[in-house]
This record gives sequence, structure tokens and C-alpha cells, in this order.
Amino acid sequence: MLCAVGARALAQQAQQPLASFTGTVRHINSTTLTLARQDQDDLDISCTHNTRYYSGTQKIKREKIKPGERVSVETKLDLYLKPEAVNVRLLPPES
Repeated sequence: MLCAVGARALAQQAQQPLASFTGTVRHINSTTLTLARQDQDDLDISCTHNTRYYSGTQKIKREKIKPGERVSVETKLDLYLKPEAVNVRLLPPES
């Protein structure tokens, strides 16, 4: 019974649309990306081995993204209802 409830919760979570956040990277490492957003508090987003990083359509390594760069982050909610990065996309600098 408990397995059925857990499987149903995972299925519902998989169907939720991804939330997208855009901002400037304040800090990034293998487990966390801190995103500075204009007129809002900083947002800590967890990163996992499943997180993918892109520059345009090309996959890149996490190490290519540096503090101060603009990114768009597509997230889902993890098991603790915190944002978890699915895709991190490097954006061109604001003009």
C-alpha cells in the first residue's frame, strides 16, 4: 500500500510542468546554484547528477558557468518541495 502511494506521488510530480527562473549566478557548485533575481531574494536551487547545462543548444560542463553570468534554470520540486535544477541555460549578457 505504501509503495502504491509513493508511486502515485512520483507520477504526479513527473507530470508537473517545470518552473523557470532567470537571474545572475551568485554561487554555483556540484550541489547548489544560488540565483540572484532582480527585485527578489536570492534563490538556492539544488543541482544533482541529473542536472544538464547548456550554452545555446550545446551541452556544457557545470564548470563553464561562472558567478556573474546570466542563466535560465528550469526546475522541478524535489522530495522536500525545494527547487531542483533540471536544465541550466547560459544566457547572453544583458545589454
